[in-house]
Amino acid sequence: MNEPADGLWRYLEHLDSGTRVYLRLQRQAFAVPEEVRITGVVYLPRVPGDPITSRLLRELPTAYIETSINKRLFAMKSTETLVGNKIVLPSGAKVSRRDLLRPLAGTGKSDPDFYERVALQHGQLVKQGDRNPTATMAEINGVALTTAQGWVAKTRNRGLLPPGRRGRAG
Repeated sequence: MNEPADGLWRYLEHLDSGTRVYLRLQRQAFAVPEEVRITGVVYLPRVPGDPITSRLLRELPTAYIETSINKRLFAMKSTETLVGNKIVLPSGAKVSRRDLLRPLAGTGKSDPDFYERVALQHGQLVKQGDRNPTATMAEINGVALTTAQGWVAKTRNRGLLPPGRRGRAG
């Protein structure tokens, strides 16, 4: 697709909340792995003329939007094969969506699905709008924040999560 140097504008509307935005999406061609970032936002209030508060802008789930776009465009290695209401992990083990926010069992060395589970738990927290999913993962799993950050970093290195952004929580 031919894309201008400064990116393409896309209109998004969340039907439940009435939130409407134009987002400028720009491909980061030199990033490894390649990704799309939001480089501009035009926020449209539900009712024309309503004030736009800093709270409304903070609640805009930009990280979730970027993650969803990048998963769709660049097909992260993480796969969610569903059988019934369960997610089938690469080893064949099954986990239900409601179990994603329970403490992770095993360690990275002994559990072949550990980093898949880290990716699924992190993704679930992002979907729920968590502002700092890595810190929440540390709390859920009863580990130090640095341990959870290490898990997330290794998961990103394996291509199971999109790259993080400097200076942003989670």
